[in-house]
Amino acid sequence: HNYKRATQMFRHASCTSQKMFLFRNVPNVAAFSARATRSKSSTTTAFHARKTTIVVRAMSADAGPRDLIDLRVGKVTKCTVHPDADKLYVEEIDLREAEGPRTICSGLVPFMKEEDILGKNVIVVANLKARNMQGVKSHGMLLAASNETHDKVELLVAPENAKLGSRVVFGDAAFNGEPASANQVQKKKYWEAFGPELVTNGEMEASWKEDGAVMRVELEGEEGDEGPTFGSVKCESLTNALVG
Repeated sequence: HNYKRATQMFRHASCTSQKMFLFRNVPNVAAFSARATRSKSSTTTAFHARKTTIVVRAMSADAGPRDLIDLRVGKVTKCTVHPDADKLYVEEIDLREAEGPRTICSGLVPFMKEEDILGKNVIVVANLKARNMQGVKSHGMLLAASNETHDKVELLVAPENAKLGSRVVFGDAAFNGEPASANQVQKKKYWEAFGPELVTNGEMEASWKEDGAVMRVELEGEEGDEGPTFGSVKCESLTNALVG
């Protein structure tokens, strides 16, 4: 009886700003809350939780698509099949962020095994809004190359000594300002302008279609006369392929 009454009061409370007033009069609220929590899917508890921070950035007036999307190098430290979606992997990616590893879901199960992903230095689209993927919150996207029929997909992989958390660059071009926030990317559809420009070249290197600039990452512990040394991002075998 108490559980039924609490449920009715909870539904009413969701439609009013006087939640605390209503809940003071509900018997056994603590017990009800515990039961309600247990009734939810436990999927999300198995993966790393992240705080969501709303950021608004003032971007350069000269910023182009390559400036606005934030690509970062991360290492896959965990990869398992999603417990509620058999075509999704759930990966944990170390981007050297203060919040800890990111949880990202990717639809790569039909194309590769867990061991093909685990331990790889991958490229993460880091400023996309988090999405709920069958009960697991996904904080970004992994980039991969695919053929035109999309029946062969390969991860974009950075060198083993890539500097984790570093921002990916294209050729020798410098960035104009900071990347857009996740809210700005969604609202202004920056990814929709950026994504179609990503391809692989004849050497399997990820590159920018318009000018051929190769996607490069900073290498750990390697300094040249003019500063950090960079290496290219590649897939295993796909040339002149789509990237997304």
